[in-house]
Amino acid sequence: MAQNNELQTEHHAGPHIPKIQWETVYGPISNTNIATFIFLILVVIFAFFAKRALQKEQSRLKTGILHIVGGLDKNLNESFQGDKKFARAAFPLIAGFFVIILFWNILWLVIDWLGSSISPNILEYVRPINSDLNTTLVLALITVITFLWIAIKSSWIGGFTKWYLFNFSWNWLAEKCINVVVWWLHLLSVPATVASLSLRLFWNIFAWVILLWVITYLWVLMSSSFFEVGRLLSVPFWFFELLIAWIQAAVFYMLMISYFNQSKESHH
Repeated sequence: MAQNNELQTEHHAGPHIPKIQWETVYGPISNTNIATFIFLILVVIFAFFAKRALQKEQSRLKTGILHIVGGLDKNLNESFQGDKKFARAAFPLIAGFFVIILFWNILWLVIDWLGSSISPNILEYVRPINSDLNTTLVLALITVITFLWIAIKSSWIGGFTKWYLFNFSWNWLAEKCINVVVWWLHLLSVPATVASLSLRLFWNIFAWVILLWVITYLWVLMSSSFFEVGRLLSVPFWFFELLIAWIQAAVFYMLMISYFNQSKESHH
């Protein structure tokens, strides 16, 4: 028993550093699942109040929603060079991913703040959704499958296959052969894009999680030793992480626009 207590003391002597992948909390339920359930409950609550607000003539929530949707719609129209039909078709996916990733990240900041204020043990049961490679891989797969579908729709399956596998464009025979090999490499870039999108978001959020948990640990130590000074010193990190939450959502948003533009224009 004494040895077990020593091991537990040693385990809790430093900050909680998460594993690279999710951790099981109870049975098949992981700490990422719990965070997802919390997020979905908040989405249902927000959707309820948003529906009521949109039915009113005057509402601050309605004004805010219309302002955000209008801004994203205008930005997509400009990004797709005035192609309103394509922008409207792509709006639910691109804007939806931006909002989901942004609020997933902000939700984690709130949970981390509550866990730090109430009990650090809460952080062992809830993990940021985007720090799970399964989640970011799904987002990347949906993005890549969509831009491949756009490319196929633009040139049909025959043109799409010819473009990637038998692209004998250019003038001379040597140039045509080289161009075929180049587009084979472009085809290999498809799985590379999936890996790039998923790993970029995963590693950024995972590093963010480690940083916040280390800061939380230092916060607790300094708060107990220097009478709440640790809380004041940690405030700049919260603003920094809030900026990171927006940047990660914005980068994924801009990459989606870039891929969709490329698939729409390069196969005509």
